[in-house]
Amino acid sequence: MNILILGMPNVGKTSLYNLITNNKNNNIIHDTIGTTRDWHVSPLKSNSNIDVYDTPGIINQKSIVTKNVNNIIKKIDIFVYVVDYKNNNYFIDKEFINELRKFNKEILVIINKDDNFKQDKKIDNLGIENIFFISCSHNIGINDFLNFLLKYDIKENSIKKYDFSLGLFGKTNVGKSTLLNKLVGFERSIVSNKPKTTTDVVSSSYNFKGNTYSIKDTAGLIKKNKIDKNSLDFYVTKKTLSVINEIDLNIFLIDIEQGFDTQSKKIFNLIYQKSNILLFLINKIDLIKKNKKKIINELIKDINYEFSHSKNIKILPISTLSKKDIYFLKNKIHELTLELDTNISTSQINKWLNHVVENNSHPRIHGKEVKFKYGTQVSSNPLTIKIFSNFSKEISKSYKRYLLNNFYKFFKIKSRNLKISITKSKNPYNY
Repeated sequence: MNILILGMPNVGKTSLYNLITNNKNNNIIHDTIGTTRDWHVSPLKSNSNIDVYDTPGIINQKSIVTKNVNNIIKKIDIFVYVVDYKNNNYFIDKEFINELRKFNKEILVIINKDDNFKQDKKIDNLGIENIFFISCSHNIGINDFLNFLLKYDIKENSIKKYDFSLGLFGKTNVGKSTLLNKLVGFERSIVSNKPKTTTDVVSSSYNFKGNTYSIKDTAGLIKKNKIDKNSLDFYVTKKTLSVINEIDLNIFLIDIEQGFDTQSKKIFNLIYQKSNILLFLINKIDLIKKNKKKIINELIKDINYEFSHSKNIKILPISTLSKKDIYFLKNKIHELTLELDTNISTSQINKWLNHVVENNSHPRIHGKEVKFKYGTQVSSNPLTIKIFSNFSKEISKSYKRYLLNNFYKFFKIKSRNLKISITKSKNPYNY
């Protein structure tokens, strides 16, 4: 069974959604009107066979069923319409509820912000039988509403399982939402030329070559030192950063016309440090009409110069408006995610280690030879190699970079975030 939460802006729809669902990453709540701009879905806390959808408020006050919400309206069984207890005029709410009646679905009304639980509002003019008084801020009346929902004869839903997860990151207005819509095949995320259209993490999924990919479109990141800690931007940035570690493959986008500017470099460095697999996209190449190949090559050269680690990352120029580019990107994502659980044998690692040390040995430390006894893979996600040495804490940073870059080259690894840790050898004869 599917429930859709609707209502005017700032009546507490997202607060209700966070309270009644198993949503692990609570959606952003802020006084700014229009904080929720895309719909979200999570199972009901008391019954995982009930899915609850959170929707944007009616910002333009013209129609409750916007194009964005209309994508999911057919699968909804119950509308939950939220109104503000402190509002003394429900004329507009009545109009929208009458519009909902056209869909021939059950309608429940929530009166939120009844903080003293007086339940004294007379709203018979709404014509709804089942009305619930609650206070999200004081967690009053929530259990009564949940218990009411348990009366329905609910068919068991098959819980969707995902093979891999993807995340979209970058500055505002670089095309993340458009890319999400093209990957999933419909307008899941709101797209606008206006910056900061996406303020929360928008989730969806798609199937490709037998695998199901969940995908998260994140809000564009802005400079931390420009963020007021009480502002919506602060919560947006905090929420975006919180999901990076949960993702198998992170996709970083830049706009080809903006290039790899200072803000993009800072975001890329942050995403790089926290990613298991990272794919770099140069988007909107369709905007370049002359010398396209030359401009792209110069930009890639600039990226590699500004950020040396990018040489080990696949950089793909694309246009999200090109079906050919989207299919190519899906194939590349498929290839990279299939390599996620790849294990490199200890014998191969030690063959590489012997080779790399013979070609360039580490300078002596305290007059003693630096020995690397052996190496082994200790994790595949992220790919982590542990090397045992007699001088683990004194290995130079430049030599660690040498080992890292050589490992990428030797095993032909691209876009994997490789970590090499050097630990003390337990063999006393190594000294």
